[in-house]
Amino acid sequence: MEKFIAFCCLLGFAHSVVVDFRPYDHSAELLFNGSDFNHDGIFSRDELEQEFKKYDANGDGLVSRHEYTNYVTATTPELHDFSHALYDDYDVTGDHHLNHVDYDQYYAKLDANVDGSVTRAEFVDYWVKLFQATEHLHGHGHAGK
Repeated sequence: MEKFIAFCCLLGFAHSVVVDFRPYDHSAELLFNGSDFNHDGIFSRDELEQEFKKYDANGDGLVSRHEYTNYVTATTPELHDFSHALYDDYDVTGDHHLNHVDYDQYYAKLDANVDGSVTRAEFVDYWVKLFQATEHLHGHGHAGK
């Protein structure tokens, strides 16, 4: 996610009123490429946890909503509302703290064919649907892929 946010900033999104992730499949591919740290074409459970460690500002092993949204909006304030929607999606248990239980359940949501690994196609499909569902928070209110 960090590389994706940096990508948005490089494209000038940080200075725009609205962040538009269209085409969604391209944005999801970029997100996958930045999250698949070993570039094996699989987004592993370990890579998911590694991705979230950077949001844990106080190092307590939990990611609070405040820690996550502060991290995201530090470089791209326009993603404030979107970051809250993402946090809600990640916080599967609804306890306002992300931990290994949320990561396990979130990973299961990404793993559409329930084979224990998340392929590029599964990852991209999930994120395209998420971008579409949250378009009112980051796009221009137009349907699109």
